[in-house]
This record gives sequence, C-alpha cells and structure tokens, in this order.
Amino acid sequence: MCIFASVKQKCSKMKMQKVLEFNGMSFELLLADRDKEDFPRERFRAILRIKNISISKKKIAIKEDGTKYISIKHGLEYAYHIKPYQFALTDGTFILPDSFADVTIQFDVVKEAQNGDRMEIEVRDLALLPLVKWDGQWYWGIDEIEDKRISSNSNRELTYEEKKSLKKQLKSKIEHFESIDEKFGLSLQNFSFDILDNSTLKLFCEVLALNGEVPKEGFNVEVAIYDTDNDIICLKSISKYDNEFKGFEVFGFGPIKLDIPVDEIGKIRFYPTR
Repeated sequence: MCIFASVKQKCSKMKMQKVLEFNGMSFELLLADRDKEDFPRERFRAILRIKNISISKKKIAIKEDGTKYISIKHGLEYAYHIKPYQFALTDGTFILPDSFADVTIQFDVVKEAQNGDRMEIEVRDLALLPLVKWDGQWYWGIDEIEDKRISSNSNRELTYEEKKSLKKQLKSKIEHFESIDEKFGLSLQNFSFDILDNSTLKLFCEVLALNGEVPKEGFNVEVAIYDTDNDIICLKSISKYDNEFKGFEVFGFGPIKLDIPVDEIGKIRFYPTR
C-alpha cells in the first residue's frame, strides 16, 4: 500500500502525454497486453508506433538489455524480444521522412499491467523514454526522459563501416553556389570530411583562383552546418587578407564538436564572403 501511494503521488506530479515527440520522431503506444498468438506463453507485449516527423531519414535501434518493465507485482524485468529484429540490432534501421514503423517489445514474466507499472524504452544513442500506467492508460513521462545524445555520442568510437556510411551521407548534404564563388574570383571544390566520433568532425575544401587569376582582395570562406529543422547549429570561418592568397589552398575547419549526432546534420553550406 505504501508503494502504491508513493507511485500515485509521483504520477500526480509528473508531466505526462499520450504521444511523445522527441528529436524529430514521434512515439505512440498502440497496444500493451498479452499476445494471444504467442501460444502457449502468451507473453506481455507493447506495440510502439515510431514515426519520422523530420525531413531526413532517422536511424532507430532499441536496446533489449536497456529496455525494461518495472511491475508493482513482479518487480524488474528486461525485454525478452524485439521485432522486427532489425530494430534490435546495434546499427538499428532507418525510418524515412513521413513514414512509421510498428515495433513489438515482449516481456516474459509480467502478464497484466497495473496502475503504477512502468516501462523504460532505451533508444540507442538517443534517450531512455519512460512510460507509466495510470488510471488505466499509458502515458509518456516527459519530465523523466534521459537524453543520451551528448553523453553516448562523445565517447563511442565509430567503426570503419559507420564512418564510410556517414561520409557518403554527408556528401549528399553539401551545398555551395558557383555563382557566388565566381563573384569572388574563386572556385570551391573537392569537399571532404574526417569524422572523429558520433558528434565531432573536420571539414575540408579546396580553394582555387578562378581561371588562374589570383584575387588581390582579402576574403573569407565560411561553412554553416544545419540540423534537420534547418537551424544553423555551427558556423566556422577562415580569412585571407589582401594579397595573402596565392591561388590554391586547402582550407580545413575543425575539429568541430556538435550538439547533435553527425547523422542528424541536415545540410552543410560552403561559401565565400568579405
């Protein structure tokens, strides 16, 4: 009775909602009950609808060993199985913009949910998302979301294949405007990257004098990094003073430490200014 009273008091103070929007994704619990098709065990299942509401594809991976059910009656239990299985893999799987996936999470011990029960869904490298049952309904506990983007991204070393995949993604997100380059007598080309970890990178570009005519006036080359909401999250600049530029140089920007994962960059723009 004391445990139930403490849960009731906590739920009454918690900010809760039925659909959670976080980091360009929406999460909705469609169903939480015993799976009659799972004969003879009839394990408890939670079906999540995960929708991409951003303008770029999002990678989702749910950790089985980080996702748990905390039952008033049975105590703590970790997820038994996640399907489709691609969402339980370390690399997860992508959800395209304006698309969704329904993900089933099974638990082996709990059979029926009670008021005060809790689920914690760990989305790899993103967040720990809590669900609480109250008054017969499940709600997302907004105040208790544990954001894992900064802590996990800053420490995890990427594999060679992950870096290769990210470089390919970033190549398609480069923007620059030749008409602006020409006004400065320049050509910006051969954009490349060095990805150091999940949220740190270096950027490079070649700067050439257009048609071999070296500009005498000074100039800047700036790079602006945008997120998927089209907000500028980083701006870097390299300056050349009058008569300093000799006609060809490789400009290197960074290391650049971002507040978002590299794969959530929306676009990267290179351009000259004065």
